[in-house]
Amino acid sequence: MKPARKKIYFIPGTMCNKKLWAVLEPRLSELIEPVFLEIPKGKNISEIADHYYNVLDKDKLNLVGFSLGGYIAEYFSTKYQERIEKLFIISNSPTGLPSSEFKLRNDTLKIVEKYGYKGMSRRIAASLLSAENRTKDNIDLILEMAIEQGLEELISQYRYTSSRMDLAKALSNFSKIAYFFFSEGDELVDRKWLNKIAISNPNLTVVHTSGTGHMLPIEKPQELSHHINLWAQL
Repeated sequence: MKPARKKIYFIPGTMCNKKLWAVLEPRLSELIEPVFLEIPKGKNISEIADHYYNVLDKDKLNLVGFSLGGYIAEYFSTKYQERIEKLFIISNSPTGLPSSEFKLRNDTLKIVEKYGYKGMSRRIAASLLSAENRTKDNIDLILEMAIEQGLEELISQYRYTSSRMDLAKALSNFSKIAYFFFSEGDELVDRKWLNKIAISNPNLTVVHTSGTGHMLPIEKPQELSHHINLWAQL
């Protein structure tokens, strides 16, 4: 008799949808039952956490979050720690956004609200990938997700989820298992912050991979799935 599959919830990043996980999903263990969530519109981080609290299973939750989804998972886990079994965070450090990224988002909001939204530029999509992974297929996938999410989603996420608290204090007292996986050269992740917080709490494990890529579910599905499969068994 096969052991029961473990339900794991996956939260995507900014302007991403289920397609983010397409190359990762076939590499997940047969013992994992993946559930791919959407980020609700028109809600700030705290309201999104409350939404998940109300709609997800009342059993202990296993959460995997990427980028914005990683921050949401972290925030949920510190606000509702009693609802968490384990946490796996990809390409995110739970601090405020870098000032350059925050400014870019505000500038983008002004532009799209005035002129509309025609999708992400290929230059920006490519910048989210390591140089060796800037293939046509990878860039096209990022652009495809952004178009599918559309103007309403972009305005919602940029307006309501760009303001973020530093969760260092909450995570220093986090009593559940949490993994952080990111590229060592990803400018959207504060590596020093993560290493410092991991030292303060033995329940937190920091694992980094080579390169500068942010889109690790697309760029390194084999390596990422290996770590998720091990984490799921803990």
